[in-house]
Amino acid sequence: MKLKLFTLLLAVAASVGTMFAEKVQIGDLYYNLDATNQTAEVAENRSASGDIIIPSTVEYNSVTYSVTSIRWGAFYNCNGLTSVTIPNSVTSIGNDAFIFCGGLTSIIVESGNTIYDSRQNCNAIIETATNTLIVGSANTVIPDNVTSIGAYAFGGCDLTGELVIPNSVTSIGREAFSCCSGLTSVTIGNSVTSLGFEAFYHCTGLTSVTIEAETPPTLGYETFGWGTNCPFYVPCGTLDTYKTAWSDYASRIKYAPLPYKISTQAENGSISITSMENYTICDEQPYYYTLTVVPNYGYHFAQWSDGNTDNPRTIVLTQDTTFTAEFAKNTYTITTQSNNPEWGATDGDTTALYMDEVEISAIPNYGYHFERWNGGSTSNPVIVSVTRDKTITATFAKNVYSITKNAEHGSISGNSSAEYLDFVTLTVTPDYGYHFTQWSDGLKDNPRIFQITSDTTFTAEFAYDRVGTCGKDLVLVWSYDPTNKVLTIGNAGSFTENMQFGAEAPNEMEELVIGNSVTAIGANAFAGIETLKKVSIGESVKTIGEQAFYNCVNLETIFNYRPTPANTYSNAFDGVDKFECELYVLPNSIDMYKAAAVWRDFYYTYAIGAEETTVTTNDVQVEPQDNAATLTWPTSNNAASYTIEITKDGVVFCTLIFNANGQLTGIAFAPSRDGQAHAPAAIMTANGLQFTVTGLDSNTQYGYSVTAKDANDQPVATYSGEFTTTSEGTATGVEEVSSSLQGGDRGRLILHNGQIFILRGEKVYTLQGQEVK
Repeated sequence: MKLKLFTLLLAVAASVGTMFAEKVQIGDLYYNLDATNQTAEVAENRSASGDIIIPSTVEYNSVTYSVTSIRWGAFYNCNGLTSVTIPNSVTSIGNDAFIFCGGLTSIIVESGNTIYDSRQNCNAIIETATNTLIVGSANTVIPDNVTSIGAYAFGGCDLTGELVIPNSVTSIGREAFSCCSGLTSVTIGNSVTSLGFEAFYHCTGLTSVTIEAETPPTLGYETFGWGTNCPFYVPCGTLDTYKTAWSDYASRIKYAPLPYKISTQAENGSISITSMENYTICDEQPYYYTLTVVPNYGYHFAQWSDGNTDNPRTIVLTQDTTFTAEFAKNTYTITTQSNNPEWGATDGDTTALYMDEVEISAIPNYGYHFERWNGGSTSNPVIVSVTRDKTITATFAKNVYSITKNAEHGSISGNSSAEYLDFVTLTVTPDYGYHFTQWSDGLKDNPRIFQITSDTTFTAEFAYDRVGTCGKDLVLVWSYDPTNKVLTIGNAGSFTENMQFGAEAPNEMEELVIGNSVTAIGANAFAGIETLKKVSIGESVKTIGEQAFYNCVNLETIFNYRPTPANTYSNAFDGVDKFECELYVLPNSIDMYKAAAVWRDFYYTYAIGAEETTVTTNDVQVEPQDNAATLTWPTSNNAASYTIEITKDGVVFCTLIFNANGQLTGIAFAPSRDGQAHAPAAIMTANGLQFTVTGLDSNTQYGYSVTAKDANDQPVATYSGEFTTTSEGTATGVEEVSSSLQGGDRGRLILHNGQIFILRGEKVYTLQGQEVK
């Protein structure tokens, strides 16, 4: 069976005779006319150019001539010639008819009703053409009227594909197809008896040569010379004859393979076929062969298109057949996992077909974050293309949390960030004049060690220094209570103007306590402290310097425990409202202070002191009156202060705070001259303290609590109970004011018509001791 019919080659053996007697020009060409046979030959046309069409007949002097040949050298050296169309009537072309026609790119030969286009750039093969030649075209069977192919006919031509030489051709000339490296196969008809010298020399692209002649044609030297290593297929029954005649090629002579075509289709794979060399057109047995399917990656063979599932598959080929392999996608398993299950989990385990897309997710636990998949992707969730069984690991990492550190009056050392569950140590360093009190959450650890679980802010709280040294040669010790704004100065020494208390403590304090060991208060020591409201001066203070309390404009109360007035500069209290500021002194010292310079300027002077009182029980004793109640409670060696709370209907009525000596240091329900009682101090006894709470409603139930606290403000003893005031008495306009005064008889301060008097027994005295009748 002839497959791809390729090149038209028309050549006829002809000799150039002398029957043409007359050369004439007809149209654009010259012809030699044979009047006898009424034939015409294309004569010399050495100046021809452009595209030339040779007609099949010409008319001259009313006679029609058939154009049958082209003279040798007819278009010799016609470089301007670009194409020539030759009619089917031409049976011979002379030697060198188109030699040196360098511009010739197309020769067209008519065959029947078909026009054959020759390959371009084949003019070189015309240069040396001899004998008879008609040039054919690509993709065409050589016409049956061609009887021979002349020497050099297509030598070096750019012929490609398959060449079929018809049965009409009896000979192929020297180098007719030499160097046609584009040819892939040649079929030589059964009439060829000779193959010329190097006829197919250097046809390096040939894969097969089929010879249909029963008798081996004679070969010229190196007919299939260098570069041609293809097999030679010969007719059935002639194998030995050909091997003998063509002994140089004996190893390559064989019968033609099976003539049927087998086609395969495998969209997602490939199909291999067993070699067909074992089966030829001359074999009598069935032509078995095997198809083997190899799927592409990700697929598996499902079946053939006819339903057969064999792989490999063996068949008998009896006709041209197409086999199509059908495939299916593989199913793969996607497994996800965490690099640490305690840090996070994954979601998306599934099975899916090849190249499907699935979504997987990483789910971090608190304190952790997703970092990446083992493939490098950081997307979450991520779309995964399924290409195989795959285990995908999510990598989680600890969160890094920030640690914000605030310290207004100091600094905090320690990390500013840490990973989840790391332990971090923060250390607070106060600025000068401050000390660390606590963190904003109430903890007081310093250094503080904590385990981080989130972004965290730590705020260190500070207070002014509570303790320092001051005075001459720094012999005094001071302490400051920023909560109650109390400055206390103690130890032996002189308190001068060169005091340093740390930061701004004195400028905000409201109470000043000068201890019994201090001997002097220096000039300007507390001048201009407008926040100062209360001053307690110890009994050892002998001197109060110039302007020591100058312009303390809000000073309300002075407790002076010195029996005799100290040597006080006249301007020590300038700027203090002496009409509003109340002076409390020891009871026996009232007259001396009222007579002493500076001190006598204070309009209100009251007594402070203690009275021997026997405590009969280790509990609080309450003596109710109609508008007051006297509380007596035991003292404790460990107590630094005592707090009394009086409640009415569950609500605190007043709070009183005493120091260890029974001095009243704080009162929430402060007495004044507005009609309510003064409560300057509790009565100090050998084994108890006594205090009268005034301003109560008669015939009313109250609750009380007495709490003794140590120096660290921690409770050491607590007492509580209830009492009811008596019915209102007959002394109209008289109201008990404070605790008993020092002396053998119990005396009480009373408020009557806006003035303070001493009530002792049934007698009433002024604060100066004069009896009031």
